[in-house]
Amino acid sequence: MVQAKAASKPSSIGVGVRAALVATARSAASRLGSGIAAGGAAACALLALGCGPGAMPASLRHPLVGGAAPEFHAASTAAVTVGVPGTRRTRVTVIDFWASWCASCSRTMPALDRLWRDRKADGVAVIGVNVDDSEAAAEAAAFELGATFPIVADLDQRLTGTYGVAQVPLTFVIDDAGTVRWVGRDPASARRAVEILLSERPARARSAFE
Repeated sequence: MVQAKAASKPSSIGVGVRAALVATARSAASRLGSGIAAGGAAACALLALGCGPGAMPASLRHPLVGGAAPEFHAASTAAVTVGVPGTRRTRVTVIDFWASWCASCSRTMPALDRLWRDRKADGVAVIGVNVDDSEAAAEAAAFELGATFPIVADLDQRLTGTYGVAQVPLTFVIDDAGTVRWVGRDPASARRAVEILLSERPARARSAFE
């Protein structure tokens, strides 16, 4: 399993939105493999929302962005095994690192639960990775926040270290090829990243043998 180091000073997604969009667009062709020419992507960024669903939201600086998501499979608190890669029908995987004592998580967790309920039928998997020191605390906090998606209790901080998480909440959006396409703390931006990835490829036709 590849270990990723935490970024020392991740940039804020709320500062310089226009500049961040331009920077993201210029590196989109090489970093995310979007196939859009850098010049055209930069022009789209300058138009902000004028280029349709193709412009990913600005991501935090993180060593995993544009690279392969570390693979793992773990049992959730509901005794369901989840991880990366997902099932054959998983088109987007969202991994959110959170804790019961994290004030901001009270905003991100319900928003991600709405995303999961809205889009799970379309192949979106949401996994919450809790960094508390007990599984009971993870389950109680998830229940209080109304989170119905699978929760993994990272008691030994193994996944936290592997994904280079320095603070919570931190959300990763991963495409069906296993590439980390977005990292951040804003659930609205996470939803937008998911919608863009869903629009990139049509859903795979269900086989008669599934």
